[in-house]
Amino acid sequence: MYYCICMGLSPVARILWATGFIGQVALLLVLCLKNRWRIFRFFTAWVIFQVIQNICGFYFLYTPSSYISYKNFYWSSEIIDLFLQVCVILEMARIVLRPTGTWVRDALRSFLTIGIAGILIAGLLSYLAKPHGAVFPDAWIERGSLFSAMLSLELFIAMAASSTNLGLVWRNHVMGLATGWSVWAIVDFFVEGAYSYLGPHWHGIVLDQIRIVISQATIIYWAIIFWLPEPKERTLSPEMQKYLISLHHDVQLSARRASSLNHH
Repeated sequence: MYYCICMGLSPVARILWATGFIGQVALLLVLCLKNRWRIFRFFTAWVIFQVIQNICGFYFLYTPSSYISYKNFYWSSEIIDLFLQVCVILEMARIVLRPTGTWVRDALRSFLTIGIAGILIAGLLSYLAKPHGAVFPDAWIERGSLFSAMLSLELFIAMAASSTNLGLVWRNHVMGLATGWSVWAIVDFFVEGAYSYLGPHWHGIVLDQIRIVISQATIIYWAIIFWLPEPKERTLSPEMQKYLISLHHDVQLSARRASSLNHH
């Protein structure tokens, strides 16, 4: 949170910040050297943004800057970060829910339904939240942080539920990305919830450090996952892919006809 920086960082926090930056650069190098960025373009863009955000954070930390200047920088970058997080989740959904290069209609419908419901729930709970001790505009800033954490988590749940319900198989790299993302999103959600309902002074620095440690562990995990080769899958011929897509459509059409006859 921005107030932790403005109050001054402890030596431990500075070390965590520096090691986090090194981990982000290492992950970015792995994505580039192993050409993983070709598949995970938005995830790579998000990692690049994290690196730039850290560099700018170091600038504000070691140069004289006002509380307002850092606050404006922090919350502007948070908006961009939220946008990229949503793009990463949609990218994972595209990979998982398009196993043959075409959207599986049932999976797309399920993802959109659960995702829209999650957005509405996140918006409602964030609006109803009454941040402890916060005044305008900080109260709305805290609501925005809580909404961001909830949105990221609930969109991920929507993607996972849609693929699981249809028995779609996740490849190793996207599975590794999703596993790390889910752990980080859950921790982020609970930390932001604690900030909103218990106040920033309720072990705020400790909570931030816990989130940083989990984030760094996730980055190391991603670097290892993306460095390792992905096992070769049994590829389907173009003719077999067309057959499976046609069969899927035929099954859906037959189900609709049967449902229509039952209603009559």
